Amino acid sequence: MKRTKGTRRPLDAYYTPAWMTRALIAHVPEIRGNVMECCVGDKSIDAVLVKDSDYDVLFTNDIDPTKSAYRHLCASDPHLYKDLDVDWVITNPPYAMPLCTNIVANAIKHARVGVAMMLRISFEEPTAKVNPRGPFLEANPLTRKLVMPRHSFTGNGKSDSATTAWMIWSKVPLSGAPMLSLYRANELYARPF
Repeated sequence: MKRTKGTRRPLDAYYTPAWMTRALIAHVPEIRGNVMECCVGDKSIDAVLVKDSDYDVLFTNDIDPTKSAYRHLCASDPHLYKDLDVDWVITNPPYAMPLCTNIVANAIKHARVGVAMMLRISFEEPTAKVNPRGPFLEANPLTRKLVMPRHSFTGNGKSDSATTAWMIWSKVPLSGAPMLSLYRANELYARPF
């Protein structure tokens, strides 16, 4: 099937550049223990976690059965966490609503320590009618937000129309400021693998 302008990629697959994950690790040093990457895709987040972070076990999941992952469930499915001891959940989930909110809610429910999600900053809008997030956000306030420079997730060299941020929910105190604008993260954390 030929895609037309404005259509989304299958399974909303837009991968995270390494510098974004490095910025997360640098500003949330509490990420350690057993980590779940629940929308692993091309393993771009996974690769940085393996190389640059201090974790014990890394569990992976992707709904696409052709992707290399420990499990192949929808990240909003509570069965994803069955029999797993997960401290942190880190991912760049599909942004389609209400799926995105359901993935975040599932991660918050099952992670023992915290959740870090790469989301559009519009995720914080407490919508009440279509795809309501207001009640969820009120019940689950952010602990930290790391705002990233705009990036071309489509790979065409043009920055996307929405700013993204690592939105973090933590059940333990985190060191550092609750909100950071990392406007030079793409320069500061860019380095070849």
